[in-house]
Amino acid sequence: MIRTAATRPPLRAAAGACGSALLGAVARAQEGGSAEGADGLEQVTVSGVRSLLADRLGEDPQDVPQSLTVITRELIEAQGLTRLEDALRNVPGITLNAGEGAARGATVNLRGFPVFNDFFLDGIRDAAVYDRDSFNLESVEVLEGPAAVLFGRGSTGGAINQVSKAPLAKPLAALSASLGSNALYRGTADLNQPFGVANAARLNAMAESSQVAGRDLTRNRRWGIAPALEFGIGAAPSLTLAFLHQQEDNVPDPGVPFLDRAPAPVPRSAFFGLAGDRARNRVDIGTLRASAELAPGLALAETLRYARYDFSYLGTLPNLGLAPAPGTPPAAVSVERDAPDSAGLHRNLTNQTDLTARGHTGPLGHTLTLGIELARQTLDTQRYANPFDTDPQWLPPVPLLAPDPDQSAPPKPVAQTQTTLAHALGVYLTDRLSVGQHWEMLLGARYDRFAAEYRQRTLTSGAELALRRTDALGSPRAALLFKPTPRQTYYLGYGTSFDPSAEALALSAATANLGPVRAHSYEAGVKAGLLGARLAFSGALFRTEVDNAQTNDPVYPTRLVLNGDQRVDGVEVGLNGYLATRWEVFGGYTYLHSRTLTAGTAADIGKALPNTARNALNLWTEFEVSPRLELGAGTSWLGPRFADPANLVRIPGFIVWNTMLTYRLSPRLTVQLNGLNLTDRLYYAAPYYNNAAENHIVPGAARSATLSVRATL
Repeated sequence: MIRTAATRPPLRAAAGACGSALLGAVARAQEGGSAEGADGLEQVTVSGVRSLLADRLGEDPQDVPQSLTVITRELIEAQGLTRLEDALRNVPGITLNAGEGAARGATVNLRGFPVFNDFFLDGIRDAAVYDRDSFNLESVEVLEGPAAVLFGRGSTGGAINQVSKAPLAKPLAALSASLGSNALYRGTADLNQPFGVANAARLNAMAESSQVAGRDLTRNRRWGIAPALEFGIGAAPSLTLAFLHQQEDNVPDPGVPFLDRAPAPVPRSAFFGLAGDRARNRVDIGTLRASAELAPGLALAETLRYARYDFSYLGTLPNLGLAPAPGTPPAAVSVERDAPDSAGLHRNLTNQTDLTARGHTGPLGHTLTLGIELARQTLDTQRYANPFDTDPQWLPPVPLLAPDPDQSAPPKPVAQTQTTLAHALGVYLTDRLSVGQHWEMLLGARYDRFAAEYRQRTLTSGAELALRRTDALGSPRAALLFKPTPRQTYYLGYGTSFDPSAEALALSAATANLGPVRAHSYEAGVKAGLLGARLAFSGALFRTEVDNAQTNDPVYPTRLVLNGDQRVDGVEVGLNGYLATRWEVFGGYTYLHSRTLTAGTAADIGKALPNTARNALNLWTEFEVSPRLELGAGTSWLGPRFADPANLVRIPGFIVWNTMLTYRLSPRLTVQLNGLNLTDRLYYAAPYYNNAAENHIVPGAARSATLSVRATL
């Protein structure tokens, strides 16, 4: 990341958690597609296989009337990150979740609401749970707040789009190797070769073996390869073919249980799973994207995607059985093992077609997009018999203060099969109108139809359950922008979202008759350039409300009804750019005031939403000491939050400090040293809470150091 101030891109394409403006957006500078703006800074187009900035949102983040954060490849590399989950910690307002069963692995909350199926890869839904590696990412775009017009179902808290690296117009050969104190061994390769006229092939590859610092029994083993071909780079027509293969074979982290309404007072290294636990995933994603200019001002884009996700989760989790009485000494507490194991195959076939027209009707300028999305999803799951359900002591309980990961678990037979077939249709129309030089208006509407068929068979009894659910819904969007100068934008925006009952490709007798959960959001914000446009500032006020959330019927507690009401009011501010010629900063702060206004459980009313911190701050800064040496440092502060809806279980807040030193040995060889969690703070990152006995929370990694060498051939 050693670049001159005049040419190196800012760390963040949209500064601040509010989604700020930019000093010319980041990213594919190696294509040579940059131009110098009026402020004298290089204007570079955010690109990749499919950036939403370049495709749907407008190429300048300052013109997006919604909170937006873009995490660039440069920032990910500077911080020494390898997983999308870790990169997302740069976005205040995001918290991590743990899970079990269908919600296995790590997911996130955004602005207080779960982001489970709202991950996208190059604009297409990447609806599966796996550890997403950063080796093939050009950037990550986080759009905050409801955006059903753009994405369809989901997106109550927002949407996360991963932008893959695309073939380049000039040769590239880059290799990297990393060693870490957490038993990290990692290598990557990035190779690009042009051929013909405006054509190129690119190949990215990765292999990693690592542990989690302080959690030594947790293990990560994964490798991946991502070839891509592009014909007609920077031209129309163009054709892109991309493929991603990633495999992982991990020992998952079961976390530690809660005790007395707080994380149990055990050492960071306490491991409540078994050494034989495994989380295996195989991901294969093929994408075909074609675009053409049909006439001046009229463009057509077609994206076809087939994705296959194989998974197997065989893990044991801590369970207290019967919750100990308050005040029970930790030495007197025993921990039992839950085993919600599953395996299966998730397949998605998606086609998106976008027709974009630009023109004028009298004094009004238009950018009109008409789109249609068709998708077919299947999920075939095998659920293994959970011995804990019939015999909580199927494994001998272990002392809370001395868990035994070397116990052997007997084989578990398949107890139940579940099959879901879902079809989705989305039709959308948006129009961006410009009125003179200073005013713009964004109007949009979308119609979605989501139909799911669910079948469940219990093998022991032969009992079968067949359920269906079809939802059809319209989603509006509107925004008004005022731009008094090229580097000032003030906006008011309104957006909506909806979550059907079968959103996670599962139904039950309690949810099959429930309609979609709806949300709407209001946001007012400003995006402006400061210090001669070297520094981008953003600020926003927003309210997101779900006024028909699923909740228990107060009369019949086992029945679900759509009578819940949840609200999040918030403030976000951010800075991105240069405080001085060689001093770069990337940071944001979020304040969230969340409340459950109505619920079937009286104890939840008036309480904060689970895993939603009121205060969050992220800051990363770099200083170029010399053309060869660059120093970086950053901090993440997350305030206290609650694990449960009734706000009885408190998760402590924390501050984590990180640092970076980069030294360029030659124009083609760079050495980088990263230090993570420098103070070795014991903090808790990802909670799961079902009740006082069934719960756990995953500790954050201990202090670690990573040494990386990058070579450009």
